[in-house]
Amino acid sequence: MLIGDLVSANARRIPGSEALVFEDRRVDWAGLNGRVNRLANGLIGLGVRPGDRVAYILGNSIELAELYFAIAKAGGISIGIMPSSVGREISYIVNDVGAKIVVTGHESLAEVTQISGELASLETPIVIGGGGGGGMDYEALISGAPDTEPDVAVDPDAVFAIKYTTGTTGFPKGCMRTHRQYLTNILVYLAKVPHYASDIALIAMPISAGLGIHMMTTHACAGIATVIRPKFDVEDLFEWIAAERVTMTYGILSLFDRIADHPDLAKADLSSLRLLTGTSATGDSRPGMGRIKANPTFKGGFVNAYGSTETGGYVSYMLPHEVEAALQNPGKPDRMNSLGTEAPLFRIEAVDEDMKPVPAGEFGEMMVSGPSLLEGYWNRPEDTAAVLKDGWLVTGDVITKDADGYIWLSGRKRDMIKTGGVNVYPVEIEAILSEHPKVDLIAVVGVPDAKWGEKVVACAVAQDGCSPRELIDFCAGKLAGFKKPKAVYFFDELPTNDVGKLVKKDIAELAIERAAATGD
Repeated sequence: MLIGDLVSANARRIPGSEALVFEDRRVDWAGLNGRVNRLANGLIGLGVRPGDRVAYILGNSIELAELYFAIAKAGGISIGIMPSSVGREISYIVNDVGAKIVVTGHESLAEVTQISGELASLETPIVIGGGGGGGMDYEALISGAPDTEPDVAVDPDAVFAIKYTTGTTGFPKGCMRTHRQYLTNILVYLAKVPHYASDIALIAMPISAGLGIHMMTTHACAGIATVIRPKFDVEDLFEWIAAERVTMTYGILSLFDRIADHPDLAKADLSSLRLLTGTSATGDSRPGMGRIKANPTFKGGFVNAYGSTETGGYVSYMLPHEVEAALQNPGKPDRMNSLGTEAPLFRIEAVDEDMKPVPAGEFGEMMVSGPSLLEGYWNRPEDTAAVLKDGWLVTGDVITKDADGYIWLSGRKRDMIKTGGVNVYPVEIEAILSEHPKVDLIAVVGVPDAKWGEKVVACAVAQDGCSPRELIDFCAGKLAGFKKPKAVYFFDELPTNDVGKLVKKDIAELAIERAAATGD
């Protein structure tokens, strides 16, 4: 059970079938496997041995896919770094893992060159698109190596990747994953969301961010083609879905909202699309899904799932038939916006401070057990011990779980607001405010307050003419008085990370600054 074996198996089983499409380039499984083998052998020739770390700073491309599978075949450990990263961030990760090789495209070459003196472990920089800045040429490395399968014994329980968290709460930590853990999670995904030989998937989210690489590996496991787009652009997405007859794609959080809110949605040809995975960043996906379903060509379904870097992939699912039932009959509570139920081989519990399960419907911290949890944080035994306890992952997320096993995410434990000695969960307030017709995006945070300890503050991106009083009054009859925002601040945009997730820490800082400036 090895990541690199996926490409080899497809090259034997379906050699002429399309593997990757990027712009005008099309690669079948036999061609991909040949280049992956050459690259793996080239890396071995440079001294890469099992357990050595190889970092890459690349945008979405066929080369990124080649490198990812080649590192796995060589027994190395893959370290993906977002191409939008600045020198300080790159230096931190490369030095933290002690990467001996760094692969970059020209878009990041200047950053790497500028900090090269700080990268103590770096032995060989490799540049895609021609050597430069003292780097080795990527194509020269491939052309100079054989296309035979690398003669390397790789342990399926060895770490094959270290994925750094997005750093929304401080310096990022490197989550270690083994071949077996990663592939087990993918097999569970394929059992829950079957893929067929006729499927064509499209990835437009940043592959280096984590979910993109997970889905690309899933497509390789299923033996289907992946259309890779350089970035997420809704018009481009619509065009390529229609041109390539794409059957599945992904719109996570703000990306989902950009699809649902696009003025050309109604006339886009979505007739080939059978699955769209993703939910709204607002916390209420119903309006967006309704707009997508209003497109006369869309006959597909929606998948919602919960996962994280630490869980190693998805661990709960809301499948198309469940989403459709919720859309047709909301009920109380509305399962449309739940995380679904736990996946096979996984267990999810809401627990109290003593790690005891709480009764159905009560708030508790989410604990997850299962076969794909992170192996640990790289070089951080204390942080590892803090989140892995007796086979359980302490997620830091607050959830409720009903009697039927459906799970609702109530926010991060650290995001909980303690006002006047009472715990307030921002997601409940955000769900209400997101229903206001003038609100485009909402985040609720706690701001220090001399009287209450913390006060509830709403930060909004809203349409012209929306006032703080209008939003506060909108909560009347929907929220208890202590939950209603004491202040509302408007912004042109709210901080998000590379996958479109709101960064509450940065939003809280903006709110604190605004409160100080206004004297609230």
